[in-house]
Amino acid sequence: MNICIESHLLNHPRRSGVMTYTEGLVNGMHAHDRENNYKLLYYSLRRQAGDMPGPAGENFTKAVLRVPDQVFWGRQSLIDNVFLPRFFEKHKIDIFHRPVGYTMPQSTNVFKILTVHDLRTLTIGDRYAAQDISRYQKVFSVIDCCVVVSECTKRDVIEHFKISEKKIKVVHLGADERYKPAAQEAVDGVKRKFHISDPYFLSVGSVPRKNIEGIIKGFAGCRHKIDHQLVLNCKIDIDKYTQMSEELGIKDRVLFVKNVSDDDLVALYSGCRAFVFPSLYEGFGLPILEAMNCGVPVITSNVSSCPEVAGDAALLVDPHNTEEISRAMDQVCNDTRLRESLTKMGFERAKLFGWDKFADQMKAVYALAQSAGRG
Repeated sequence: MNICIESHLLNHPRRSGVMTYTEGLVNGMHAHDRENNYKLLYYSLRRQAGDMPGPAGENFTKAVLRVPDQVFWGRQSLIDNVFLPRFFEKHKIDIFHRPVGYTMPQSTNVFKILTVHDLRTLTIGDRYAAQDISRYQKVFSVIDCCVVVSECTKRDVIEHFKISEKKIKVVHLGADERYKPAAQEAVDGVKRKFHISDPYFLSVGSVPRKNIEGIIKGFAGCRHKIDHQLVLNCKIDIDKYTQMSEELGIKDRVLFVKNVSDDDLVALYSGCRAFVFPSLYEGFGLPILEAMNCGVPVITSNVSSCPEVAGDAALLVDPHNTEEISRAMDQVCNDTRLRESLTKMGFERAKLFGWDKFADQMKAVYALAQSAGRG
């Protein structure tokens, strides 16, 4: 079959969850599928196919549609209603997979797949980069298959949009292979780079649903704040969080890090006392697996998809209860056996998820097109 994966998110200047998903998707299929032919699709007036990121090979080629790079009103409609139907016909595309979005071309002879990562705007009223929920009802009537990243998101989609369960396929993500325990030299280097002088708790994420306020308040209530630091890889509202830390009397114990490279992040994970991730809502929660693969204890939420990912290999807390977050931090510091147990269970838990398994499951999803009479 000829499969087209919309891949322009690989060009995003800053790593995000949907960029990581797209990267894992195309790399996974490149490594595990020699049966189908893939077109990685990009949009640009300035760049050529050879300039675009992503794998290439005998059954993997790249294509660029000549669409202005900058966003303008009507651009998506132009792509969906003019450029893509022509592209599908010219290249005899059997399957079109959009890794994220709210619209879909209505070409009837192409099997259309949309990945839905979460419904945070509906479920918790998250207004940061609010989702275009009003378009989902229409797009769900157009697509042939909705891929979701967790059972949690599947339940949310069914509850809010009443679409058939048969139309939804759960395909879990996996942590990239680069997430593994870093050498002590790398850990020492990243601590020097970011001026980390004591044992530290780590958290990553910037948007409000990552619960930075809860993490800071939880750290302020933990007894080990006097001999530990809280390291936050956070880029938004730093002044607000700095003021909060000052009011709580822990400003000198809270450290914000920026310009963190992929290698830096692996070393930061590997060197922390525990990874603290009491998110208010996650479609999947990939950082949980990343931390587990780096060999550190994880504290995460007992809501949304976090328990689905973490299982019994993490300490689960109510993200709205800062006292629970504090107790979990102290518990990890006080109990060496617990830390060792969580680390061991985390390694085993992470093995249940991986981009190779993801690729095998996506191959099965793509095979649905043949059973539906496409391809």
